[in-house]
Amino acid sequence: MQIVEQIKEWSAEVLEPSVFVVDVEFKPGGGKLLVLIDSDGPLTIEQCRTLNKHLSTKLDETDYGDTPYTLEVSSPGVDRPLLLARQYQKHIGRELKVTLKAKTELLGKLIEATETSIQLHLKDKKKAYLAKEPSFKTISLDEIEETLVQVSFN
Repeated sequence: MQIVEQIKEWSAEVLEPSVFVVDVEFKPGGGKLLVLIDSDGPLTIEQCRTLNKHLSTKLDETDYGDTPYTLEVSSPGVDRPLLLARQYQKHIGRELKVTLKAKTELLGKLIEATETSIQLHLKDKKKAYLAKEPSFKTISLDEIEETLVQVSFN
C-alpha cells in the first residue's frame, strides 16, 4: 500500500467523523510528510496533536519508520486552495476566487455548496456586489481548477 493511502487509513482510526484528511504530501528526498486535515467546524490544535501522535506511532511500527522523516499535521491554512467538496460548506458566506479549467476567473460570495456544485453571488469588475441585478452562477466542481478563500480584514 502506498504511503498516502496508508496515512488516510490510519487517520480514519482516530479522527472524529467531523474531521477529515484533505491532502497528504510526501517528499522522499526531503523526508517530509505533511498531512493536512480539516473539519466541518473549527479545527483544534488537540485534534492535530492526536493525529500526529497516532501517525508517528504507526509509522515507527512499519518500514516507513526506517527512513528519517519529519511528520507535520496541520490545517490547510488560508493560502491553500480548497480541494474537497466537503471544504466548501464551512465557507458559505465568504468570498472566493474561483479559477475554472477554462482559465476564467470568478470572484464572488459563496451562497450554496453541494457535493457536486457551488453557487456564487458574483462581483462586478469594480469588485462591488451587484445591487440592482444580482448575478448568481452555479458552477460544477468538475469545472473548477482552483478555489481560494479570500481573506477579509474588515
